[in-house]
Amino acid sequence: MRAFKTCLGLITLILFGCVSTQSVMYDYDLSVDFDSYSTYVLCSDDMMVIHLDHPKIDNEEARQLVGDAIGNAMEVRGHRTNVFEPQLQAGFRIAINEETAKFNNCEHSDELEYWESCEIHKETYNQETLIAYVANFKTNTVLWQASMPCDLKKNKAQVKSYTVDLINQLFETYPKSKVVQ
Repeated sequence: MRAFKTCLGLITLILFGCVSTQSVMYDYDLSVDFDSYSTYVLCSDDMMVIHLDHPKIDNEEARQLVGDAIGNAMEVRGHRTNVFEPQLQAGFRIAINEETAKFNNCEHSDELEYWESCEIHKETYNQETLIAYVANFKTNTVLWQASMPCDLKKNKAQVKSYTVDLINQLFETYPKSKVVQ
């Protein structure tokens, strides 16, 4: 019985480990010394709602939460905000990829044992992706970017901590060695 519980515990641990993994995709310019930058500004254009047809995903509140989390992540990495002479511009995108799947909804007739009707049903799925980036302010070239799938349709109690966690996961890939604690 003890061996069974141990095996069950191990299997559960492995399954939960697989379920909770989300991969962050990132890229950055290897020739850039990120420690040489000290100031940034948050891109104000990224705070404007773009996907008006998806108000549960892309709205002012969600964008403000993401912007605040990015500002905090930049500050933790030793960058201070400077609107007059920024070296970097930090920002984000909320990408929504819509996919429509078609299903056959066939109803079975018990009396005659044949398919009475077969109608096509369409279902639209939205896959959200949060993309964070840091660009050189003067040259307007992206120096670092990271992205991962997300779900911003959470309730108000969950969305703030979820957003902060997302941004923290993205910024774990940010190549600045000096981190302020």
